[in-house]
Amino acid sequence: MPNEEKRRELQASRLYELDLLKALAIVGMILCHCVIQLGLHQPGYEQDVRYLIGEYVFGDYLAVAHAFMFAMGVTVNYSRKNSPGALVRRGLSLYVLGFVLNFFRYGIYALADGLLSGQFMAQTVYALIVQDILHFAGLALIATGLFKRLKLKEIHILLIGAALSALGGPLAFVFQGSPAADYFLGHFIVTTEESSCFAFFNWYVFVASGLLFGAILQKTENPDRFYGGLLRIAGPVTALYLALTAYFGPCFLTKNGWYYAASLPEAAGLLSIDLTLLGAFHFLLKRVDAARLSVFVTMSRNVNRIYCIHWCIIGFADSIFCYLLGVVFPWPVIYLFGVLLIILSAWLAQRWADRKRASEPA
Repeated sequence: MPNEEKRRELQASRLYELDLLKALAIVGMILCHCVIQLGLHQPGYEQDVRYLIGEYVFGDYLAVAHAFMFAMGVTVNYSRKNSPGALVRRGLSLYVLGFVLNFFRYGIYALADGLLSGQFMAQTVYALIVQDILHFAGLALIATGLFKRLKLKEIHILLIGAALSALGGPLAFVFQGSPAADYFLGHFIVTTEESSCFAFFNWYVFVASGLLFGAILQKTENPDRFYGGLLRIAGPVTALYLALTAYFGPCFLTKNGWYYAASLPEAAGLLSIDLTLLGAFHFLLKRVDAARLSVFVTMSRNVNRIYCIHWCIIGFADSIFCYLLGVVFPWPVIYLFGVLLIILSAWLAQRWADRKRASEPA
């Protein structure tokens, strides 16, 4: 038993680079969400470089949603609660949490506006049922639990994820019908931009890649050699992918250039960024004591709490100040708000975690 505990500690120590990847994704995510939600009130925002930096640099390429889903796949292998039943239950919880977040993010304000005005617009329904990454994460964990129930190995799951991605890219925007049909089908393939953000076919490949990566990492005897080889492959791919992106435009391998409709080649490019950053963080940790980076590790462990907290604050600021009072925030204020929101969300998330821990029986 002590040897088993020692093995788990050794494996867990290898995940600090994953913590740094997730922390970087949190920073990019919050800055992106502040820009795309508060910045759209600026006239001509679509062409403003300050909006484009927030949307594409922080929102698409700096290890954001794709890194979160890759990391979720990796951590499935390290979790003590990774039985098929536990994964399905966790997936269902995340899926329901997506609707709870919808209510507190924008839904409550849309409903209040409808009650006061006597008119419930389509946006009210959208605010309550809009597909969120939590919905996808829930479906992904449920599917992973079912695949594990069938005793599929990680390589087989990755092949399934790649096949789904190969189908999801060309099928994006092909099937469109009633709003209800678009929304339901949009959980699996991209129907419209309003109805499906994280379609299962397009995004499960990130989770599946993380599953295989985590399985390989657990068996790795020499992490330095593993990450060194990883950098030699992923680094040049990342450089080429970003160079081609700069030339052809954002998400050039995806239909309509829409990030959420990621094709298999686009997913490979995005994954190369995650793998390059993981390798870089691994060797950074050879020079910098992980204890000095504890704030980022803590952020990583509180990612779900930070996600919910920051969205609720953005929803409040956007609904009350921008929509109700007609305030248009200048770009410096938006970016400053984003930086402060990173700090505030991380602090509140840790207080939330501490309180939950204190309430648990000893």
